[in-house]
Amino acid sequence: MRIDWTGKIIDGFYVLGHASVPVYLLDGPFPALFDAGFTGLARLYEKGIREVLGIRPPSYLFLTHAHWDHIGSAAYFKSVWPQLQIAGSKKARDIVVQPKAFRRIRELNQNAIGTLKSWGVPQVYEEKFESPTFDQVVNPGQIIELGPDISVKVIPTPGHTWDFLSYWVPEKKILVASEAAGCDNVSEFLVDYDVYRSSLETLSRLDVEVLCTGHHMVLTGADARKHLLDSLDQAADYVARVERFLLDEDGDVDRVVQRVKTQEWDPKPLPKQPEKAYMMNTKARVQTVLKRMVKRRGEKNDF
Repeated sequence: MRIDWTGKIIDGFYVLGHASVPVYLLDGPFPALFDAGFTGLARLYEKGIREVLGIRPPSYLFLTHAHWDHIGSAAYFKSVWPQLQIAGSKKARDIVVQPKAFRRIRELNQNAIGTLKSWGVPQVYEEKFESPTFDQVVNPGQIIELGPDISVKVIPTPGHTWDFLSYWVPEKKILVASEAAGCDNVSEFLVDYDVYRSSLETLSRLDVEVLCTGHHMVLTGADARKHLLDSLDQAADYVARVERFLLDEDGDVDRVVQRVKTQEWDPKPLPKQPEKAYMMNTKARVQTVLKRMVKRRGEKNDF
């Protein structure tokens, strides 16, 4: 089943805020949030969290990676619930304190305010992004106990980014994989295609019943497991297509990006990824494919 709305998914597990930029909530003795979306959706997330938890605070915020659309409301959550423990990888912690990264994350979140209004989102929060302080660095294979018979296991899944972590809740067979699983028919490798495939293969071996992607959808049952396998094929098809475009365009990355955009982003209805962010990510993907082509040929880039 494909779920593209907010609300309860299974007992104790929820999609909150906006389905295109979700925050996930696992309720229990120590409630846990997964990712923090856009800054502009901060109040909408807070409203959804309070509707589930009431006066109880969330105990953890697990971040998959340090991209602007996954950490946007993290500092806001911490200001509302000071006891919240923000957790993620060491690489993600190091990224958010870099001045250049901070400026880019803030800029993209500010730009998204207009996008949210164009989507008709209520309660858009217009304050600027602030960098979150990490309370915990979690490590590959680490298990965090959230109460009797409920835990979160940390799985490193680089490829979209180098700082990427997925989170597995074995007792409920929930996998929060975000872009590591691909989402909305987009191949999400940005830094390394082969590493991305390896991560996907790791995730595809899990007996997943609830798959949480980064944007637009949650998949359950057989559809969740099928999506992981389909994402492997989709990534291979994407690379083959971009390689053809690079050959056609004599290695001109910008022209290839425009061709991909015409096929992939332009026809999509709203809500969809803001254009500036899409272009940045697509250029990164195309450059990653080009570098891989050059490396495999053992040649210099002389298209």
